[in-house]
Amino acid sequence: MEKEIYIEKIKRQNLVFNAVRQVGRLLVKENNRERLIKGICNILVEKQGYYHAWIGLFDNEGKISDIIDSGYDGRFGQMRYQLLQPEKFPVCIDAGKKMSGVFYVQDPVVDCAACFFAEKYPDYMLLATSLSHNTTSYGFMILSTLKLPIVDETEKALIREMGDDIAMGLYRIDLEEKRRRAENEREKSQARFEMLIENSLNHISIIQNNTIVYRSHGLRPEHRLIDKVFNPPTFPNICTEDRDLIRRKYNALATGKISRIETEFQYHPVLNGRRNTELRWALVSACRIEYLGTPAVLTNIMDVTNSKKVQAYLRIQDKMTSLGRVTAGIAHEIRNPLSGIYIFLKALRQISDQMGDVTKVLSIINKIESAANKIESIIQRVMDFSKPSRPKFAMVNLNAYIDEATKLTAVTLKKNQITFEKVLDPHLPECWAEPHLIEQVILNLITNAAEAMKSFDGDKQIYLSTGVSEDNRQIMIRVKDTGPGVPYASQSKIFDPFYTTKANSSGIGLSICHRIILDHGGALKLNPVGEGGAEFIITLPVKHREGDTLDAYHDHD
Repeated sequence: MEKEIYIEKIKRQNLVFNAVRQVGRLLVKENNRERLIKGICNILVEKQGYYHAWIGLFDNEGKISDIIDSGYDGRFGQMRYQLLQPEKFPVCIDAGKKMSGVFYVQDPVVDCAACFFAEKYPDYMLLATSLSHNTTSYGFMILSTLKLPIVDETEKALIREMGDDIAMGLYRIDLEEKRRRAENEREKSQARFEMLIENSLNHISIIQNNTIVYRSHGLRPEHRLIDKVFNPPTFPNICTEDRDLIRRKYNALATGKISRIETEFQYHPVLNGRRNTELRWALVSACRIEYLGTPAVLTNIMDVTNSKKVQAYLRIQDKMTSLGRVTAGIAHEIRNPLSGIYIFLKALRQISDQMGDVTKVLSIINKIESAANKIESIIQRVMDFSKPSRPKFAMVNLNAYIDEATKLTAVTLKKNQITFEKVLDPHLPECWAEPHLIEQVILNLITNAAEAMKSFDGDKQIYLSTGVSEDNRQIMIRVKDTGPGVPYASQSKIFDPFYTTKANSSGIGLSICHRIILDHGGALKLNPVGEGGAEFIITLPVKHREGDTLDAYHDHD
């Protein structure tokens, strides 16, 4: 008899071992919570000797959120309904939650009198265990089998172990769900980030360990000029005067000493792989971020050259408005006594005619008259600057007028030992211009270059050239010297009225030149020369007649 009991015991243990093994396999391959629990219940009932199995799962508040069963008939629906009500748990569930091992009920009719199933299954016993991992209770598992004289401790240990494995499997599924949600959120965030960056108007980059790992050019064409500008650690294309400041601020930001940078700087754009000598303005806003789990610097850069030009233009307009009011008053006050001077001079000339040969008197009168004419001329120039007359445009080839202007300066340049070289494009197209005003601008630029090199010890040369732009839409006039150049601090102010670095200068010469070129629809700008000196570039639109631009400029054989 004992041998038969022992054999039955071994058979049952084998069934439980097999159940644990099959449940373990299911835990490894199944990632769906509902299918996993249903599969476990089916394994325990259909193949492993348990008559009923049901597993309940808790929500975050410890309430039963789901119950999955196997082996029961349709009457389990009533039990499910009762269990899902927020009331007191049955004895088996309550005890299973509190115990670290396995709780079993030998006689459900006696021990579970209040339970719905107690009277319906009087010949069965129950085993209950919690599904817990670390400090988290995922639910419980209830198994029923025919009454046994005594429950084997090995079976209880295996059931407890299986409960732990199920809890571990639920924990793994939770982790996988969290990982998938996090990955999904990361992908959405990355997509949103890229959409925002790619549609930004500004140039945006991400820098890690002094290397640009992400770059967006921005939708504005001028921002492509910034591509190779904000390149740590040396920042080679940032203007020399601003480079040290940018380098210090960037290093402080990258090392966490400061949290943000917002500053302006000047830079040399890189076109077709070559650094341009033109200086442009940019505004950078940079902050520390974490990109793909690693600290990084996010930069947002905007080319503000046009804004700077507008600001300078408005500043000049303000000064010219003030100048207009001042000069109007000056002209009014000076012209009255000048009129008197002319009247007296004429009277003196009449008197001198009656007195005979009075050369000294006549000489003085001539000087007075000449001085008065100069005063009148100066007043007219100031008046023209504050309220210029409308230029008299005509279709002209500017080469002849530029050549004439250079002849007027030849003696002065030779006297100051300045070598002058000019290259005038023989195929220069005609343009709509006031030639005498352009001549005045050329004379002013050459005179300024000569004066800048008057006390210069180096090689003194001035180069003048005419030509057309690459798109054949603009005439280009360049005046370049090898002198000391324009100081960096003065470069943004040289076209301002009354700004000068010379002792005996009114500071309106370049302002007048700038105004004349603007009235022609062109531009006058300073192009600092890297090896010294300065270059002024005049651009004028090529036109057939007023309002029509030249579509193409063809080279001649």
